[in-house]
Amino acid sequence: MAGRRPLTNDEERALLRVVRKLTPRDRALVTAQWFTGFRISEILSLKVGDVFRGGAVRPKIGLAPRRLKGGYGNTRWVPVLPELERALSSHLYRMRLTFEVTADLPLFVSVRTKEGGVLPMTRSGAQRLLERVLRMAGIEDDGRLGTHSLRKTFARSVYRSAGNDLMVLRAALGHSSVSVSEHYLEVDADDVDRAMRSVDFTRRSKPRPPAPPPVPVPPPAPRARAPRRPAPAAVASTQLELTLAA
Repeated sequence: MAGRRPLTNDEERALLRVVRKLTPRDRALVTAQWFTGFRISEILSLKVGDVFRGGAVRPKIGLAPRRLKGGYGNTRWVPVLPELERALSSHLYRMRLTFEVTADLPLFVSVRTKEGGVLPMTRSGAQRLLERVLRMAGIEDDGRLGTHSLRKTFARSVYRSAGNDLMVLRAALGHSSVSVSEHYLEVDADDVDRAMRSVDFTRRSKPRPPAPPPVPVPPPAPRARAPRRPAPAAVASTQLELTLAA
């Protein structure tokens, strides 16, 4: 979806504060797409057995080609990052209190049927959930936000972490060509501004070295007092006495 945009760094921080306070299911759903980069249809296709083994979260989540968009290529494996592991563990604990958890149970259940079965959350339901969460986070919808925004946010983070390597991004998203991955990237206005400002090399001043610490000045030494000279009258009297004595 070329019309969707990724979240900004500030929006990500605001979203995280809200997501951590959601119900276990909703928190796990948003976090799963945000931290795996799977499409929302792929996230909603997950079963309990895809994520959990022996009551613990698997270290990686893998989806076979038949469950990916296009139905071709190789199984896409994504590591379960710590933030996602915490969300999934909380979700599994709550599921065990409500359902008989089996490997083929949908990971994100929407409603129970009259026959006692369960139905997975729909794509429209996931979209409504994300819209509500974005409003709670104070993120204004400019008409370009949706579930695919989380996949694009994941793509931007991978791209930057890989040192802007498009080949790494292509492999992380499971794309068939780099040209498809390029559409997931948007130029950041701040990055453009910094790049243009760096063009002017004529007025770059060298950074001034830090000033040395002040040298402590010792206090002045006390001045020696000169001996007192006798008064003129006393000197004359002493000379007279010496003359008479002679």
